[in-house]
Amino acid sequence: MNKTFARRQLGKFASRLRCSTTAIVLLMATVCLSTHADNLPKMTHTRLFNERDLQGWRPAVCCDAKLLTAQDRETLADLATQDMGVHWQAAFGILQYDGAGKPIETERTFGPCRLSFQWKCEPCASTQIGLPGGRSIAIGDAHSDGDGSRASGAIYDGCRRIVKPTLGADSPRGEWNQMMIYVRRNQIDVWLNGRRVAISDEFSTELEGPIRLGGGPAPLYFRNLVVEPLDDTPSAPNPSLP
Repeated sequence: MNKTFARRQLGKFASRLRCSTTAIVLLMATVCLSTHADNLPKMTHTRLFNERDLQGWRPAVCCDAKLLTAQDRETLADLATQDMGVHWQAAFGILQYDGAGKPIETERTFGPCRLSFQWKCEPCASTQIGLPGGRSIAIGDAHSDGDGSRASGAIYDGCRRIVKPTLGADSPRGEWNQMMIYVRRNQIDVWLNGRRVAISDEFSTELEGPIRLGGGPAPLYFRNLVVEPLDDTPSAPNPSLP
């Protein structure tokens, strides 16, 4: 009887030991997974437009304010604020430009980033999207000349076009376009409606600045404007759409 009792007790002990070992293994796995997740880089994104008003935006002064007197700067700022309030409006979740105002820009500045947004336009509309570092991307009515020669996506340095779009990927006039722009210190990579339309890696610039929406001769509409931070690693020459 003593031997039978001893075997039973030994069996119970072994069973408890197995359960304890399993619990410890599961606990260690949970801790490892939790630690791994905590160490992963956290990608954050910034919505530039809250779909209600122009909070986070300001008039983009297109002259050297250092050359103006304090009074002139104050007067210019007042006029620019009035212009923004008249010609840029938030309605139905869309940032609307009426075609008669000046550019606006974000109050925040950004470094290397991916800028994504949707836009559409009225006939003969054209403008440039200003990027951190000073370059800009042309968008607008690609069909105004009837031959698609004004395809969106050209890269500009000031008034000089430095990269022409390799193809026309614009949606039909009046339909929404989806644009993604990868901005790095040595590269700008432009995608329109799922197709790469321009890329430039022949320059180097100090990369820090606001996002700017230019004015133009006809109405434009924007929505879902989002900025995500990037590292400075250039894009591959022929990647699939991220």
